[in-house]
Amino acid sequence: MSALRKEVIDFDYEQESSEYSPKKKRIKRNKKNNIIESFKNSVILAVTFVLGILIVYNYAVITDKQMELNTLNNEIATLNDDIDAYNIALESIKNTNSIEEIAKTYLGMNYPTRKQTVFVDFAYGSSDTENTESAKDTEDNETKAAKDESRNILIGIIDKVVSFIQ
Repeated sequence: MSALRKEVIDFDYEQESSEYSPKKKRIKRNKKNNIIESFKNSVILAVTFVLGILIVYNYAVITDKQMELNTLNNEIATLNDDIDAYNIALESIKNTNSIEEIAKTYLGMNYPTRKQTVFVDFAYGSSDTENTESAKDTEDNETKAAKDESRNILIGIIDKVVSFIQ
């Protein structure tokens, strides 16, 4: 053989080309097994459905309680606002200057004049001399009162002018 010439050598290993196909096995199921599995699946499905319903119901209850809580918080806030408004109004009413102004304008009240002032003598004792002296004092006070009455008219006018200015 020369170097220029090549011989084709076919090797035949005596293997036929056959397609590989595994043998198919048939799985035989018992009817009892099939009924049990379908019952298991039905029970699992029912339990899952019931749990889902319970979860939704619990969320509904939680939402309802949350809404009640929010309404109570809103009511508390409005009541606190009302309390603050009443406290502010109370502070303005408790102011002595406003009380005085209301008394003068709406009720017509003024400061007492000297004529309206009454002095009371609380003399303790049971002796007769003191009683006679007090009787004389009352007579003197009556005469002084008559004399002072003319002066009191002038003082009363002055007091009215002063209270009007205030």
